[in-house]
Amino acid sequence: MSDNITPEFLQDISVLLSDSGFATNDTWYHGTSSGLVESIMTLGLSGGGDTETTERTQSTLGTIGNRQFESSEPVFLTQSKELAFYWAAQKTHTRNLYFKKDEIPVVIQVSQPEKVSPDVGGTAMLLEPSNQYILTLKAIYEQHGVAWNDANPLEVPREFYLEKLGLAYSSKNIPAEKLSILMP
Repeated sequence: MSDNITPEFLQDISVLLSDSGFATNDTWYHGTSSGLVESIMTLGLSGGGDTETTERTQSTLGTIGNRQFESSEPVFLTQSKELAFYWAAQKTHTRNLYFKKDEIPVVIQVSQPEKVSPDVGGTAMLLEPSNQYILTLKAIYEQHGVAWNDANPLEVPREFYLEKLGLAYSSKNIPAEKLSILMP
């Protein structure tokens, strides 16, 4: 996927992806950076949980004269370990860039979160020309012989974001006892 090679033990798209999209069950995945794992495994997953990066962004906005903002994000999830690795690599890149650390991507398995909803926030990604995640998904679909549907994001049902894009969220925090780190 993209420039990162997903470790073999996380490769699951060939099992999950069909013409219907990505299959789901009661197990979900969250991609993150190793620098956040200790806190996550102690406190659980909470929306906007990377306070260090949020504070850095808020400080930068204040420095350049933009208004700072309050953000209440959900816990982002996906039904694929491989897609979670994509997001883990993105988070790791950002944190390594901001904090000059050598963090690595980590995928966390989430067992039976209370409620999972399709993330229609993916509309912005579909509308953005050359969005890296959408380009990555198109390549995945092609690689697995599944047709990509260039549907109008303003007209698709909510389930499209979950089934076709692998984008989901939980509006509730997820306790640590429902989490486990995936390792080879």
